Amino acid sequence: MSDTVCSACRRANPTVQCELCHDLSCKACAEILSEEAFAFLPKKPPELTHTRYCQGCWQGHVEPAQEEYRASLEQAKQAYIFFSTQRKPIPILLKEKDVIRVADCPDRDETILRLAFQAVRLGCNAVVETVVSSEKVRNAGWQKTKWSGSGFPARVDTEKLERI
Repeated sequence: MSDTVCSACRRANPTVQCELCHDLSCKACAEILSEEAFAFLPKKPPELTHTRYCQGCWQGHVEPAQEEYRASLEQAKQAYIFFSTQRKPIPILLKEKDVIRVADCPDRDETILRLAFQAVRLGCNAVVETVVSSEKVRNAGWQKTKWSGSGFPARVDTEKLERI
């Protein structure tokens, strides 16, 4: 007879091991993180690279990261995007020196959203001098389009922008 019990509900013979802390959980108590959960993060933190978690690790590591990720994604949807063809003056408060880039996106909208997400993660509310391009990739009889983009994260004065 085994002495192991589930770390959450104390049932005997747990079958799932947490990949972070290595505690054992029963199948009903284990939390599974999908591959698409943090898709917009350029590089996931080490504690979010696993797929199976116990409830303690889920509540301590994954849930706070998910809330932060969702908040950043909502801010990214509200971010301003100014393309390099923009001719009107932009009320820029601060422009970052380093360019941000995304590549291999399935469509134009996701490319722009990924750029905005990276800008929001840097504390900015806009992407200026944005360039979005596509490339057709042919594989025998199949064809698909890969999108890429780049731009500079910036903070713009939203009050002045609304008046323009």
